[in-house]
Amino acid sequence: MEAQPNGHNVNEPETELTEMLEVVVLPEESGTHEHCIYKVPQKIRLVNPQAYTPRIISIGPFHSPHGSNSDENNLQEMEELKLKYLKGFLNRTNISVDDLVFKVKELENKIRNCYAARFDNKDFVKFIIVDACFIIEHFLRYKSEINWKKDDPILMKPWLLNDIFRDLLLLENQLPFFVLDEIYKLANINREHESFITITIHYFNEFNLQNLNSEHFTDPNKLPEHFTDLLRTFLLPSSFEFTHQETGITDHAKEQVYSMSQLSEAGLKFELSDSKCLLDLKFDKGVLKMPFFLVHDSTERYVRNILAFEECHISDKRSAYISQYFTLLDMLINTEKDVSILVDKKIIINWTSDANAVATIVNTLCKNASMPKYNAEYLSLFKRLNDFYENPRNKYKAVFVHEYFNTPWKKVSTLTAVSLVLFTLIQAVCSIWSLVKSYKDKK
Repeated sequence: MEAQPNGHNVNEPETELTEMLEVVVLPEESGTHEHCIYKVPQKIRLVNPQAYTPRIISIGPFHSPHGSNSDENNLQEMEELKLKYLKGFLNRTNISVDDLVFKVKELENKIRNCYAARFDNKDFVKFIIVDACFIIEHFLRYKSEINWKKDDPILMKPWLLNDIFRDLLLLENQLPFFVLDEIYKLANINREHESFITITIHYFNEFNLQNLNSEHFTDPNKLPEHFTDLLRTFLLPSSFEFTHQETGITDHAKEQVYSMSQLSEAGLKFELSDSKCLLDLKFDKGVLKMPFFLVHDSTERYVRNILAFEECHISDKRSAYISQYFTLLDMLINTEKDVSILVDKKIIINWTSDANAVATIVNTLCKNASMPKYNAEYLSLFKRLNDFYENPRNKYKAVFVHEYFNTPWKKVSTLTAVSLVLFTLIQAVCSIWSLVKSYKDKK
């Protein structure tokens, strides 16, 4: 074999590559289509890292304090509490640790395939069992809060309950829902034949996230991928009627909607819709009807993780419905003035008491994310809103309002000037009338 001056064989790279490829699978055979739990892309995470990182409790392998993928030492403190809840779960059921291990090992490959990462940790099954049983026991105790509130270490501390709830929203902090459902069924807990999805919906309904639509899960065979997916689905209408339209990204790049204040100055009216679906925007006869949007301390965290899930999981961006809504809202809201218009109409319920903070949240939610491809209904809405503003009569009205009534000082100045003109005109009319009357009297 021919040798290089440095002593390496000419065929060494070929040999190394051949050996490397022996253990590599084809892209289409790598199981990517089974992934549903992801690390948030770095470009998105950088906008607000805290929104994607558990603060008090880790669920699943991404942030496990025992694993090599985590440096969150503060999460270790909750591990002992998880074990206490596991013991509580076993005490209320007739199953054993062996039963749990057998069930999770049976599902292990399916569970691993849900994560968009490889975990070689030999304790993977143990961590899944501890986390799953903690969640089920916590939800069951929350469901029967009146019986547990005085003694339960979470329920007796509202701040801790709220922090755990917030961590359960996070995309990186999830277990596949089917694991929870299978363990709950295995336990055969007799709670008036309630399914685990029903208990889960009760839990999340209690935290005032938004109008939550649980009708999607009346079919017991239809389960979410995990809690983040569940919360996303809550925001969709029961029978989703959005239609896809074949449009390229360049078409969407041309779309721009005027802001709330611009549309308002042109005479467009805003009204609160009675629809329970956040995405249900209706425009007719100069009136834009919008469902209410609740903004509080958990809203940004909640929405960001749903948007991150759509970014990672939904390949057809025309189906990224929540991303479409918030990119539209980003165009409508540029300043606190735009927020105030919606607050005045009770379309935005602002529990933060800071209109500027709401504008900042909305304007950064979709930062660094892929641009969605809008559905046909939203594209039609864009066009009709723009046509309304660009109608010459409405446009000139908007220019007039903006120039002369845009601030309190401009309003005062304009009204003063108009009053002065009217007063001068009245004086002139009176003078002319006096001259005419005097002339008639002389005749």
